[in-house]
Amino acid sequence: MEMTTAYLIIIGLAFWLFGIFVISTRLEKSYFTPDPNRKTPACAFRDDFDFYPANPYSLFGDHWAATAGGAPLSGGVAIAQWGWASGLLYVLPVNILLGSVHDYASGFVMMRQRGQTASEISYKWITPFSGLLFSLLGYLAILSFCTSFAKLVISGATSTPALFIPIMLLAVIGPPSGYLLYRKGWPIWLVGVIQFIIFLAALWVGMMYPVLMPTEFWYVFLVIVGVLAACLPNWLYSEPTNFMMFLYMAVGVALVFVGGLVSNIPITDFPALIFYDPALTPSGWFYPGIAMMVSCGALTGMHVFWIGSYTCKRFPEEKWVRIIGYGGEILESVGLWTAFIAMLVLPVSVYLPALKAGWTQAYGLGFAKIVGAIAPGIDSSTLVLLGMWVAIVFIMSTFYSGFRNMRVLGLEFVQLATKRQITKHVNASRWLAAIITGILMVALALTGAYLQIWALFPILSTSLAVFSFIVVGEWCVLHDKSPTIWRVAAFVTLFLISMPASVYGAWWNFQAGAIVPGLVSLLAVAVTLLFVEEWLRRRRRGYTPEEKEKFVKFEEF
Repeated sequence: MEMTTAYLIIIGLAFWLFGIFVISTRLEKSYFTPDPNRKTPACAFRDDFDFYPANPYSLFGDHWAATAGGAPLSGGVAIAQWGWASGLLYVLPVNILLGSVHDYASGFVMMRQRGQTASEISYKWITPFSGLLFSLLGYLAILSFCTSFAKLVISGATSTPALFIPIMLLAVIGPPSGYLLYRKGWPIWLVGVIQFIIFLAALWVGMMYPVLMPTEFWYVFLVIVGVLAACLPNWLYSEPTNFMMFLYMAVGVALVFVGGLVSNIPITDFPALIFYDPALTPSGWFYPGIAMMVSCGALTGMHVFWIGSYTCKRFPEEKWVRIIGYGGEILESVGLWTAFIAMLVLPVSVYLPALKAGWTQAYGLGFAKIVGAIAPGIDSSTLVLLGMWVAIVFIMSTFYSGFRNMRVLGLEFVQLATKRQITKHVNASRWLAAIITGILMVALALTGAYLQIWALFPILSTSLAVFSFIVVGEWCVLHDKSPTIWRVAAFVTLFLISMPASVYGAWWNFQAGAIVPGLVSLLAVAVTLLFVEEWLRRRRRGYTPEEKEKFVKFEEF
């Protein structure tokens, strides 16, 4: 049987539907049963800044846009080098059995724990050092990929001046949309339609009147919007902006899926699986190379901060945790799948040079080929531009929420390290933390130092997933539920994904002469094992009845 785009889409749908309707519902029944009479942190601690009961549909769009980012697209582009079976063997099963489970479980536990971050909980439940380690590693990982995303946005904006006007609109679309939704009570569908029409107009105007701005302008612009996203109320800036980006991301995904189903393009240049070929697999062996190259869309430990620091502060009711947590990560896998399929329809002679030139260009080419099959009247250059715009939107949505998370984690680390809560000049502290983050981002970008960490992002991300599963297991212990599956998940992630990827990443980088990334990869192994040792030491000691009562009572609000 010849593999085609339609078959790949149908197989993907079968996995995702099984995860949503079987796995997540079993978890809800056994571990995370929602209580309709229980207040969520959004209602109990409402401050209309981080905490407020969000419109659930707006929150779903915001969460998916915030978590999706450019990483699943870049991962989908990269894994095509190993053939069309690579995604079937790794991405889909890991996503429904580990990745989406991780986001759902983390979100529920963080919500029950008053919207605290996993690092704060680890600080209390395991050891203070484990909490500091969790917080610092999360901050550094987010900083590295936000820097990488900034470089991609700048590259796209300077090479494609038609993107100037729509990108500028991203900076100002949030406040009026948030005002209409949360202060005037307009229905979400109407706000979404208005946003969508405005952006279609912006794309058209941008193509008619392209504007080329220097690189320096874009650095300043990205720092400004990052700081605003971190320090303005979420309902006013980040959430409505991300919801608009969600609409475009969803349209981009739908176009690829419909195009792939209708055109049913055969996969002719890519075999089922290439375990290793020095000419065709620049990232080396299929396994554990695929674990080194992809996390978002499969298993992303970084999402413990998105669901914990960002989304769970706004759940209007507990029933939405499964839909947004598990469903949001399923959609991230869907986003990866669009990029994966878009690469498989390209000739290998086009794919490999495009992969080396930059994944956004490769995504644009594959997107244009698939969508062009159902829209033959649209010029291919226009479709490439549209594909690049979808990629930019994926990047910017996570950039916004990334800055907000770094503001939270930066202040959190200072408070945990000093054991003192910031009670004075809270607003000033937020702005200062965000500005420092912006300065660090520019410094890493200009020096290229972010490359030493960014290449290892999937490794760091899966290491953080080990931490998250351990925390969920401890929550089960405290609530007299069996922690077995969470400890199994932690050790499967540790020994089959995180450690193999880290050790292989070190060898792969050393072979290429990249000494620093290789050492950082080994450091990821050491840090992960150090956290596990902290947890094992705490497990040997156990909880006293007084500690258990204190931790459980903390959830009564």
